[in-house]
Amino acid sequence: MFIKRLKEGWNNIRIRKKMIGIYVISVLLPVFFVSLYLTYSMSNLVYSRMVNEAKTDTLRVRDRVNELLYLMTNISDKIYFDKQLKNIISTKYGSFLESIDAWKNYPALKEYTQYYSQIEAITLYVDNSTICENSFFVKTTEAIRKEAWYKAAVRSGGNMIWQCFYNSDNNSYYLALVRRIRIDDSGNYAVMVMRVSYSYLTSVIQNEKTTMLMTVDNDRIVLADDRKKLGTKIDIKGLTAVSGDREQILKDVTYENRKVFIVCDSFLPQKTRSTIQIINITPTSDITRQVFATYITGIAIALISLVVPVLLMVLFTGSFSERILFIRTQIHRAASGDLDISPGISGSDEIAELYTDLIKMIGDMKKLLQENYEHKLQQQKLLTKQNEAQFKMLASQINPHFLFNTLESIRMKAYVCGQREIATVIKLLGKSMRSLLELDDNPQPLKSELDFVRNYLEIQKFRFADRVDYTIDVQDGIDEKILKVLPLLIQPIVENAFVHGLEQKEGSGKIDIIVNRQYENVLVTVKDNGLGMETEKLEEVHRKIKEAGGKTGKSIGLSNVNQRIKLYYGEAYGIRVDSSPGTGTTVWISFPEQPVKNQNILGKEW
Repeated sequence: MFIKRLKEGWNNIRIRKKMIGIYVISVLLPVFFVSLYLTYSMSNLVYSRMVNEAKTDTLRVRDRVNELLYLMTNISDKIYFDKQLKNIISTKYGSFLESIDAWKNYPALKEYTQYYSQIEAITLYVDNSTICENSFFVKTTEAIRKEAWYKAAVRSGGNMIWQCFYNSDNNSYYLALVRRIRIDDSGNYAVMVMRVSYSYLTSVIQNEKTTMLMTVDNDRIVLADDRKKLGTKIDIKGLTAVSGDREQILKDVTYENRKVFIVCDSFLPQKTRSTIQIINITPTSDITRQVFATYITGIAIALISLVVPVLLMVLFTGSFSERILFIRTQIHRAASGDLDISPGISGSDEIAELYTDLIKMIGDMKKLLQENYEHKLQQQKLLTKQNEAQFKMLASQINPHFLFNTLESIRMKAYVCGQREIATVIKLLGKSMRSLLELDDNPQPLKSELDFVRNYLEIQKFRFADRVDYTIDVQDGIDEKILKVLPLLIQPIVENAFVHGLEQKEGSGKIDIIVNRQYENVLVTVKDNGLGMETEKLEEVHRKIKEAGGKTGKSIGLSNVNQRIKLYYGEAYGIRVDSSPGTGTTVWISFPEQPVKNQNILGKEW
């Protein structure tokens, strides 16, 4: 019930509104939602790309820093195991010049600082009061012993650690490798401080687009794009102190009074126990700016994709409705009796073709009206003649009875005179004539048709004496009384066999009639041994059979029978003819076994 009401409501909507509604539902809304989804997906892709770029940048800086620190640790190992250096540090010098001569003969530290631009300075803090202080050797004071980096080096027991080192000479902070170096077996030691060149360290991040920071052990900053930040403690909410390799990602955290996105890559340099953090800081506004640009682009594309088709659809539906309204107006004029409609409509599409067909139909209507008018005039003229013919028809009704009575009198006279053969033939002739007169337009039993054919053949045997013979064979299983066939279906074929095949033949002739079943169809075969036909004549017969034939003289022709079968049973049925000179002609008649009801055949013009 609901679907029925829905259909009725839909059918009451104007075509233009239907088309716009269908467009909105099937195109506009899907495109709108798909555009939103694609825009959202593109924004996520942009966000993911920027996150991946931040990770990649951080990893690149980490790798370059790690290479630098690895170089420093290798140089530290060389210094740590240098016996000449330990000997210089442990020797008690008798004079200042003796101490100077000792370190002048040891160029290794100077060469390290000269050959490796990564090294800012190498300083060894020693407890030997006789050694001469210079840029490489510094005597350990109580103030130095209290420094955090010094204490950490002593506690490390010879292991390398990285520290944020403050240089009071230039009031600057450096990333430095500190390490306790054992001098002798008596427990004496020195502390080495190897500072990383800050200019070299900043070259690692100078081409980065985002803010890069580096800290040691989650504490003080040792690398930044702003040197004022060096030595300050990192203060980022949510950034946890870790030891070893780990990656942290923080979203929408506050740093320096603005929202930022942070990627922190922590790692443990080789041979050391200190954790280095590379911190990549990207303002959230930079990310949202690109995401917003993606949103704007997606929305703009969606609007263009929607607005332009909407305008085109409005224009199209307007033109469509206007042309449909024009056709409706012309049809209304024709329905009102005014057949003089407009001659045409613009365009060559389906609507124009429809209007062309309408013009043709109205032209045909005019022609039919004219023909109907002329036909009525003819009917008026024939009405008088028909009234006159009715009197003749009443008088002619006595003719069949008079003819039957006369034939019966002749038959009885012949029978009394001993002419029994003549009496029999007259009886057959009377039966044949009665069958023709009683024939109607309904299918009849096969038995009636075969009886009529049998009477006809017996009369022909009387005419031609021993020159003619025939057989009628009905396959077992076919009930002649039940199976219905069209009237005058077989007799015309048999008559053609006599007229065209046997009458001109010298010697005896024979006609065989066979009725059998083929699947659900009936096949009637009429075969004679008459003169036959040449190929050209047979082709002409085939052509005439295919033509819509009528009556040929007073007999019903092959084409007539073929057309009746096709019209009544369908195009799949009909007759087929084969013939060859001197051997005779065979005609096959095919039709379905099941009777066809409510068909009027004889009442039609064949």
